[in-house]
Amino acid sequence: MGADQTQAGSLGYLTQSTNVANESTQAVENKPNADTNVGLLAVLAGLSICVYGIIAGLSWRFDFGSVTTDRPIIAVLCLFAVAFAFYLGAIRIAWRARQSVRMLRLVIGSAIVFRVVMLFSLPIQEVDIYRYLWDGVVSTVGVSPFRYSPGQVSFADLASNEDEDLSRLAKLRDDDPALAEILNRVHFPELPTIYPPTSQAVFAAANLTTPSSSSVLTRVFIMKAWLIGFDIATLFVVIGLLRRCAKPVGLCVIYAWCPLLMKEVANSGHLDAIAVFLTTLAVYMVVRSLGFQPGSSNNRSPQAGSLGYVVLASIVLALAVGAKLYPIILAPLVFFSLVKKLGWRFIVAPTIAFFLVTTVLLSAMVPGESSDSDQSQLHDPSLGVVTFLRRWEMNDFLFLIIIENIKPTAERGPHETAWFTVVPESVRETMVDSVAARFDVDPSEAPFMIARGTTALIFFVVAITLAWRVAAKDPPSFCEAAFLTIAWFWLLCPTLNPWYWTWALPLLPFARGRAWLAVSGLVLIYYLRFWLDYHFPATAVLGTPYTGAAFYDFIVTWIEFAPWFVVLMWRSLGFQPGSQTAPRLEA
Repeated sequence: MGADQTQAGSLGYLTQSTNVANESTQAVENKPNADTNVGLLAVLAGLSICVYGIIAGLSWRFDFGSVTTDRPIIAVLCLFAVAFAFYLGAIRIAWRARQSVRMLRLVIGSAIVFRVVMLFSLPIQEVDIYRYLWDGVVSTVGVSPFRYSPGQVSFADLASNEDEDLSRLAKLRDDDPALAEILNRVHFPELPTIYPPTSQAVFAAANLTTPSSSSVLTRVFIMKAWLIGFDIATLFVVIGLLRRCAKPVGLCVIYAWCPLLMKEVANSGHLDAIAVFLTTLAVYMVVRSLGFQPGSSNNRSPQAGSLGYVVLASIVLALAVGAKLYPIILAPLVFFSLVKKLGWRFIVAPTIAFFLVTTVLLSAMVPGESSDSDQSQLHDPSLGVVTFLRRWEMNDFLFLIIIENIKPTAERGPHETAWFTVVPESVRETMVDSVAARFDVDPSEAPFMIARGTTALIFFVVAITLAWRVAAKDPPSFCEAAFLTIAWFWLLCPTLNPWYWTWALPLLPFARGRAWLAVSGLVLIYYLRFWLDYHFPATAVLGTPYTGAAFYDFIVTWIEFAPWFVVLMWRSLGFQPGSQTAPRLEA
């Protein structure tokens, strides 16, 4: 999986140098070609701005109280498809072009303009941001957002309530109509927040920078501005990684112009931008601390004082875990890299620092002891996370195939039974009954538990294999291994939300398989589920036994993922046009 295995035309291992000192000479020697490339990028940037402007305009038809069947979901998806085509064109140009400061400035400047245009749009089919806004308000008045669910606050009686903190939140609700409206819009109000403390700190900071008299819309824009700030900061870290790995910096367009980021961060305002920035920064710091130098192999010894830098990198990774839990999956890769590069005696301090900071951050989400079981359940700070981990399933594919072949179908009608169920009913029933009895859980929860365990085991093998084979090999291999770890974690999850794919986007320039580029566009098909559910809530679609949501789950997800998986496996095994090398497994 090293860089020496690169095939001609592979995305990740381009041989162009990005030495900035030579950019001026290259620009002079190839001025006509450089000007043409920059001109083409400028045209694509202008066209993209127009597309995002139209999307931003259409977003106002997705107001929270709008009629769902009137929302132009199909039109928006078509526009994002156009933007994605422009995006692929920009990648092709940046891939082949000589690198220049002018081109880099155009990429960065255009990326910022795209985000500013989408900043002033209403979230399209997403409401998570209202939870962030409410959490930020709760934190800034000195109450833990993990203590009370929004539903508890909504129904709290200010006059008779003896809980001082809950009364304080209820008073905020009654005194500020904007906060009352935000509280009303929070999704799954019966659950306390699932977002860890690092993200909560950002929510609180956003609230502190928001005037107290602000409307709901103003609060949404300010929160999105904060998240866009993290998104743009990630772009500059990506540029730093490309330079340190001796890659063309123009490939930062893969992150900078990705339409998925315009939708999920600039438009919808998903908090993942916080964790993505911290995770990418941690990867950069690990690459740098291990003595990796631009254009060199891994033969260089770590710099003096690198131990302190490694400790700092481990703290940043812990902060990323404190923003969203997923970055912890990179711990094995970082651990093995430190061992192979620095030796066992150098990993004690960074390991302690990582676990200490992570423990402190996540301790707020751990339930405390209570003699009253009902009261403990009422104030359980882990309830939201536990519910998510035990029940949430959306837009999945590999997990869907597994769980649908575990669920018994005897009590389900044809409209609930997946067409790809092949495991005999008797086997499924035996399996479910056995697990339910063994772990003392409801039989309805057993299939999800079994599928979770199966995919977790598969991912564990993938993550450890990548970490052991690639750790400390060279900068591009390390970054590719980090990408593949995140990518396969996402693919094996029961929730393949589009914004979760942004976790892998900063490291996508290091992926050798170009098929991975398609994921950023394909995942937006997810929003078709809403359209189908709105228009076919109880009507079978296209002669199938499935109503809108089921049709998406059992039919559309195969259109979304199956062809892509075939291409990925085909190319991963080395079956590429003109390939003269032996087959090899990239992923």
